[in-house]
Amino acid sequence: METQRFDRTIYKTNRFTHPTLEEKFLNELWNKNSKQVIKEQIERDQRIKLQQDREEAARIERILKQQLYNGDLIDAYQQEQNIEFELVLETNPETNDVVIEVALLLVIHMKPHQIDGVKFLWNQIFESTSQIASSIDNYTKIDQGGSGAILAHCMGLGKTLTTIVLVHTLLRYSNLTHVRRVLILCPINTTINWRNEFDDWLKDLEATINVYLFTNDDIRTENREDFLRTWYENGGVLLMGYEMYRQLTFTIDDKPDDQVRNIFKIDKKPPSLIEQINIDTYRKYLRNPGPDLIICDEGHIIKNPRSAIASTLSKVRTRRRIVLTGTPMQNNLKEYFSMVNFCKPNFLGTEREFSHLFRKPIEAGQHRDSSPYQVKTMRNRISDLNKLLKNIIHRRGFDVLRSYLPPKFEYAVKIKCRPMQRTLYETYINYHRMNSFNDNLKLAKLFSDYQYLMKIWTHPWLLQPYFTEYYNKNSKENQTQLENIFQDDFDDEYNKINEISSTQNILSLPLTNIVNQDSQENLSNAMKQQWWFNIFDPTNTKFDFELSGKIVILKGILDECESIGDKLLVFSRSLIVLDYLEQCLDYWSEQSLSSKWEKDIDYFRIDGQVSIKHRAANIKLFNDTNNTRSRLFLISTTAGGLGINLFSANRVIILDTSWNPAHDLQAMFRSYRLGQTKPVYIYRLMVKGTMEEKIYKRQITKQAMFHRVIDAEQLARHFTYDELAQLYEYDFDIGNDPMDKHDANPIQDKVLQYLINKHSDTIVSYCEHDSFLTHHDEEILTAEEQNQTNDQIKTHQHEFEGDDIIWI
Repeated sequence: METQRFDRTIYKTNRFTHPTLEEKFLNELWNKNSKQVIKEQIERDQRIKLQQDREEAARIERILKQQLYNGDLIDAYQQEQNIEFELVLETNPETNDVVIEVALLLVIHMKPHQIDGVKFLWNQIFESTSQIASSIDNYTKIDQGGSGAILAHCMGLGKTLTTIVLVHTLLRYSNLTHVRRVLILCPINTTINWRNEFDDWLKDLEATINVYLFTNDDIRTENREDFLRTWYENGGVLLMGYEMYRQLTFTIDDKPDDQVRNIFKIDKKPPSLIEQINIDTYRKYLRNPGPDLIICDEGHIIKNPRSAIASTLSKVRTRRRIVLTGTPMQNNLKEYFSMVNFCKPNFLGTEREFSHLFRKPIEAGQHRDSSPYQVKTMRNRISDLNKLLKNIIHRRGFDVLRSYLPPKFEYAVKIKCRPMQRTLYETYINYHRMNSFNDNLKLAKLFSDYQYLMKIWTHPWLLQPYFTEYYNKNSKENQTQLENIFQDDFDDEYNKINEISSTQNILSLPLTNIVNQDSQENLSNAMKQQWWFNIFDPTNTKFDFELSGKIVILKGILDECESIGDKLLVFSRSLIVLDYLEQCLDYWSEQSLSSKWEKDIDYFRIDGQVSIKHRAANIKLFNDTNNTRSRLFLISTTAGGLGINLFSANRVIILDTSWNPAHDLQAMFRSYRLGQTKPVYIYRLMVKGTMEEKIYKRQITKQAMFHRVIDAEQLARHFTYDELAQLYEYDFDIGNDPMDKHDANPIQDKVLQYLINKHSDTIVSYCEHDSFLTHHDEEILTAEEQNQTNDQIKTHQHEFEGDDIIWI
């Protein structure tokens, strides 16, 4: 019997009998339909096969291009695995038995510098179990001893793991270390990352640790006290943002300085009775007795010793304090002083004393026009300072990171200013030369001028949304908000501006009559009154990329990354610029048949408005090596430059230069960090002759000082005092600056080489950024000078009177 199938019904026939009419009809129908089905199936299989072939061909092409673009460098990269199997922090001196050791499952994942870091922190903060026992008050049972230290490992070296290893060990032996409660303060956007790191590293260990995450999203106001009490009584690790800690513990009595109160807009009214009771309770849990160990991640946040957060942190009872930072030299030596002063109060004397002995002599000798005497004094004081701090700061620099990772190539790419940009820039600058203003207002104006000019050198069309935002936010509150957008990036002298210098007063051209109009219907007329409106037509220039060499080069890098399969990070300080880039992605998607850019699939964005949970989910998607669609991350430099790991990307664009070199360093090291397996390429884009080129040069000066003070490296002094004051000067002519020439070294990046060849009329020059930080042997102290400095520290202690200064 044969079996025929049709529409799920089974028919049985005898092959020796003639089929009935019904069976003939069904057989014919089956044959007809089956042929059509088979034909459609074949066509579908062919389409699938064709798509698979295309995808495979694209994959093979990416692999070949990866080998072409990165392969030689990857092959040359040989990462040595020096696995340790034991990390003992203390042994019994009589029996040589182990007293305290790190768990083996943690040790095997640690690099040598991390092992050294744990040992350093243990020795400097705790010293020994006998020393700890002797510091416990017999009556209160509270630890009265201890000290502080700074773990200053450069970004990407795994400070988080180093810290987790130490914390786990301390809590594991809490009966000996007397550490039950650990408080970790960090930027709010890194709190989830800290919790995830604790979970990942400790999940397989028997000694469990309670980790408490305190954020507004997770803990309601009415539950705060119960939550903190649970941590305080049960012990463990408490993760909290700096601002939350300040809100819970800070009151007017913490800050007698009226000037600083004004800066932080602190209400001078005393708290109500209920508020004071709550604050006293919070202070018990968070300040006194508070934690047994406090750790400040991204410790340069406490850079200002007169700030509210620095003031309230200084009142924490425990002396056992750790500062984690990848950039200990932030904007100036005052901030450096602040971090040391938190770890070891009064160790460097008062701020005035430190300024006299170290800051002013070091800064005076760092310029190209410094006298020989100033240079020699600078070198001596640097040596003095390094000797003083050798037992406080455990520093590991970029050289250590290079030994673990594939190579990093960082290029400063100078871009030609387009004619329209040049006209707008010159018009804006020349207007100011016709208007006099006092020095204080001039400093205030630098904020708005920088913002205005940044729109011009990025893309002139940005003047339109920038004006629209300003027009719609003309209340006093928003004026202050706009005024403060860039304040963190300036030195302390610029932060003295008070609320009188509002944005309306310092905006570059008169808008008094415009901003008083409330109706949005007048926006168009108001915009037509702007000085730039008649120079170019904003309605037809939004996607005219010939107006901006920066956008042309950015698009070129983006296309090449997509072609070879490299993921890209783009950093900008401006939310308006990030908005514009998203609009460009939409435009490019419409213009392309193959390259699509869908948000949260093909590209992601991080800024201050993105929730912590949302950004954590996006980072996880982006770092998924199997997710080839996610290939671009747009990031706000200040909001996304700290504490996030994006090692799946190996190309980084810094679209606009920050006043503060630490911000750009933090940005690039989101990619160049432990876990990176490919060569990393960083592109600093700047427009020739503009203020941002001068800011970049100023960055080099600051990084030179950073290396001198921390690493004792002696670097070329690039710029004079006068050059730092010439921010408003411009020179768009190519060839007037020695830095307008291409780097003499052969270019290692095939993407940049391709762009130079394709856009020779746009790229003025490139140079490797690290070339500015070359070590100069001639600036190393001689043996005689080294011997002289040994006596100078003792000499310095007599320059000021006072018993509070601690010297070594």
